[in-house]
Amino acid sequence: MNVVYFKVDYPPHERQTSNHYYLKSVQLLRDNAVVADLGDLTITHLPAWFYTVIPTGFSKIEFSMKNRSQLRIECQAGYLRTGEYIVSTPGGEVTLPFNALTGLWTLNKQEEEHINHQEFMARKYSLIRPAKILTRGVSVF
Repeated sequence: MNVVYFKVDYPPHERQTSNHYYLKSVQLLRDNAVVADLGDLTITHLPAWFYTVIPTGFSKIEFSMKNRSQLRIECQAGYLRTGEYIVSTPGGEVTLPFNALTGLWTLNKQEEEHINHQEFMARKYSLIRPAKILTRGVSVF
């Protein structure tokens, strides 16, 4: 299984405002075949990330939606990259490293305890956002 993301953000040259956006029928595609149907999305703040799990594959992830042309936003889709992510756990929010090459999450760096994404979901963990916003070069902390 691969973890993929769909990101919605302001274009780099746009002023940041607090508008709400409604995206209709968002789908993630690989080789022109639908691999995930995110449905209708209501976005109350930007940047916004949406994550889902799809069958393993290596082709580029693309997206489609019905109302894209009128919106002043940028959208991206792709495979989850190596890095640290803020994760919601039953015990609260934590930052966990993810290795995209192995597909493993590191729970404890000292003991080198790793879990795959099936175990990640079984523990009722959910991805919130990257710990660092790379396109803006700033940390969210």
